[in-house]
Amino acid sequence: MRFSTRIAAVASTVALAGGGMLATAGTAQAAKSDCPKTYLCSWATTNFSGLPGKVAYDNSNLRQYYKFANSRSMYNNGASCSVRVWAGTNYTGSSVVFKIGYQLHDTSNSVLRNGAGSNRWC
Repeated sequence: MRFSTRIAAVASTVALAGGGMLATAGTAQAAKSDCPKTYLCSWATTNFSGLPGKVAYDNSNLRQYYKFANSRSMYNNGASCSVRVWAGTNYTGSSVVFKIGYQLHDTSNSVLRNGAGSNRWC
């Protein structure tokens, strides 16, 4: 009986410790560094928190992607050229050019304050 009680206590402790590790790992935050090379990335939060949405090609309708339609921060991690991002779909409305490495921590004071609509590289 005493042996079974010890095994149960050890098993409980291991389960709690393991559960604690899982909970800690799940709360880790993504960052700008989570934007892969050659991509334009967008976050639905300011300052690149959370997981980014990402595109690597021209898109006439970024509004179909939640993190671009609700963009609050953006980063061009492209390898060879700039990317122009328009507020409207089909390359319409105001736009901003993101040179390689350009980042926008908060879109609220830019032409992208209501999200990104389309993009074209180089």
